Amino acid sequence: MAAAVALLLGVGPVAALVEPPTAALEGTVQVGAESRPAHLRFGCAADPRDGALSVELWVPEAFTRKDFDYDDFEGPDAPAGRRALTTIRMSGEHGMTEMSTAVAGWYAGDDPDTFVLAVSEVVRRPGKVARLLGALDATRDRILWVQPRFDDATRTLQASFALDPAAVAKIHAVVAPCLAAGAGAASATRPSPSPHGSSSKPDRR
Repeated sequence: MAAAVALLLGVGPVAALVEPPTAALEGTVQVGAESRPAHLRFGCAADPRDGALSVELWVPEAFTRKDFDYDDFEGPDAPAGRRALTTIRMSGEHGMTEMSTAVAGWYAGDDPDTFVLAVSEVVRRPGKVARLLGALDATRDRILWVQPRFDDATRTLQASFALDPAAVAKIHAVVAPCLAAGAGAASATRPSPSPHGSSSKPDRR
């Protein structure tokens, strides 16, 4: 359902109205002093022309609780939709990798009480999402999603998800085709090296 909603809203590049393969983590989201379960989903539609790689935070009871400014992130014309407010951070034995990004948002069609915050990119133009997921390995032990409010960056929604090697392997199984397709597309667009070396000057002999 998320793929269809994203396509209709224009908030993320999706190859078709067919759900791509996904992997999910179970964790906790905290808003203020209150916490509750949350889900982090990783999706890959590996078509090299218009496929997409995505990460989605699913926040339940968003409409009921109204404990965050979800509406500022909803839809293609959302006030927060063009601002890189979100930080997604992976930590582990060898340090930390993170990215800052803008996100899209919508209420889940199959559960309208759940709000989805998502970042995606087309496979043929690998960027922040591909670099983040490319750095995911068995030494990582946690992913943290930090979402400041649109009008007050000091107030945040934070979602935390534990990682272990089994979870990393499941995520890799889903996203690897997109990472490979993106790497192939990127290498195909690089200019071929000159057979005469690095100099482009004509031979004037």
